[in-house]
Amino acid sequence: MNKISKLVSVLLVALLLSFMFFGSSREILSPEPVTESTSWLGRTGNITVWYTDERLSAYITKAAVEFGEMENITVIPVLKPLENFLDSAYEASVAGESFPDLVITGSETLEKAYLSGLATEIDDNEMQIGPLNFSDAAVNAVMYHGKKLGYPLCFDTSVLVYNRTYLEQWASQMAIADLTGNTLDMGGGDSESDDMEVSGISEEDIDPAELEALTSEYIQKMVPYTMEDLMTIANSYSVPQGVEGIISWDMSSIMYNYWIVGSAITVGGPTGDDRTVISVNNDTAAECLEKYQNLHDYFSIDSSKVTYDSVVQDFIDGKTVFTIGGYDMVNRLAEATADGSLVYEYGFSEMPNVTSEIPSSSLSVTSVVCVNDYSVKKELAENFALFLTRDEAGTFNELTGLASASRSFGWEGGANQIYAMEYAGSVTLPKMMETENFWMQLETMFARIWEGGDVREELTTLEDSMKTVLGASA
Repeated sequence: MNKISKLVSVLLVALLLSFMFFGSSREILSPEPVTESTSWLGRTGNITVWYTDERLSAYITKAAVEFGEMENITVIPVLKPLENFLDSAYEASVAGESFPDLVITGSETLEKAYLSGLATEIDDNEMQIGPLNFSDAAVNAVMYHGKKLGYPLCFDTSVLVYNRTYLEQWASQMAIADLTGNTLDMGGGDSESDDMEVSGISEEDIDPAELEALTSEYIQKMVPYTMEDLMTIANSYSVPQGVEGIISWDMSSIMYNYWIVGSAITVGGPTGDDRTVISVNNDTAAECLEKYQNLHDYFSIDSSKVTYDSVVQDFIDGKTVFTIGGYDMVNRLAEATADGSLVYEYGFSEMPNVTSEIPSSSLSVTSVVCVNDYSVKKELAENFALFLTRDEAGTFNELTGLASASRSFGWEGGANQIYAMEYAGSVTLPKMMETENFWMQLETMFARIWEGGDVREELTTLEDSMKTVLGASA
C-alpha cells in the first residue's frame, strides 16, 4: 500500500468516527444550515457537499478532512442517488433542512441547476477558473450566459486505442515489401521504389540495418492521422491469425461516435447555452457522415451485436487492431495486462481527423462543483470547491481512477496526456433543458445512417427538431 493510500485509510477512519455524531456515512444529515452551532471537537461550523459518483468518495473524504482542519470546520460528504439528484437538492434547499452547500453535477445540467438556485455565479476575481488551471474545454463546461457556475472537477472523453504489437508487425511488412520491390504504399496499392530497381530480391537478402531503419520510418505512420489513413491500413495490412477486424467500437453510444461530426455540428455554441446558435444540417456535417457511412463497407460492424464491454474484451483478446474508448480503458487495460489476459503492447492516440481539411472533435462530459445559492456559507463553499478541483488535483486520479479536469492532469505524459489533449479540443453537450434528449436523438441518427439512411434527411430531421424545441427560427 502506498503512502497516499495509507494516509487515506487513516483519514477515512477519523472522519467516519466524526460522522457517528451525524448518522450514516452514506446519508449524513447536517445541522440546520442557517445556524452557526458549534460542531464536533469544538469546530465552528460545517458545510455539506452532495455527489452521486461513489468513485469520488475516498477523494472527497480526504479533502474534507484536510480542508476541515485548515478552516476549523466540519465538511460533510453525502453520497446521493443519481436519479432525481437535483430535484432532491432543490426540495431540501427550499425546505431549509439538511440541504447541501455544494453539489457535484454534470455540466449539461447547469441551466437547470442555475434556474433552480442550486448553482450560483462564482466570484472569480483572481481568474482561478481560467487557462492557468483549466483548459478551454473545462472552462466552457462551467460557463452559462457569461457566468461561471462552478469549478471543473473531472471529465471523460474518447480516444483511439491501438494494438502496438500488431502495428509494429504491419510496419515491418511495409518495409519488407518496399525493400523486396513489391511495395505496399500508404495509399494501399503496389508501387515501385523510387530509390531502387525492382530486383526481386528475397526477404533473406535484405540488409537488417536497412530493414530496421525503414521499419522505424513506417512506425511513425502507424497511427492513423485521418479516416482515410484508417482505411489504408484496412486495405494494406495483412492481419495476423486470430484478428477478426481492423477496428470495432460501440456504435450505439454517441460518446464514441460524435468525434466524426464534433467540429461540424453545434447546438448552443461553444458553451452550449445559446438558443440562437444551431448548425446541424450543413455541408461539412453531411460530408463527415457520408464518410462515416462508408466505414460500414470497410469494417462491416454489426452495431446490434456489439457493446462497449464486448469491444473492449475483443481488443484485450487481440481480435481487433483499433478500438475507441473512454478513460476507463486506462485502468481496464492495465488490469488485463497485470492478470495476463492482455499479452500485447498497446497505446493511446487522439482521434483521427475526418480528412486533412476537416478536424475531428470528441464529445466530453465534465463534472462540476457548484455552490448552492441557498447556502449561507458561500465563500467557504467556494473555497472548498477550489480546494477540491485545484489544490488536491494531484491525488485525484490515484484515488478515483477518473481523469481530473485540472490543467496539471497529463503532465507526466502517457495515456493521461492523450486524454487531456483530446479533452482540450472536445465539445460538450448543450446545457439547455429543452435539449435533454439531444444525446438520444444523435444516437438514433447515427444508427440510421450506419444502416444506410439518407444523410441529408437525417440531418434535416435533427435540425428541425432542435429548432422546434428551442423556438429558433428555421
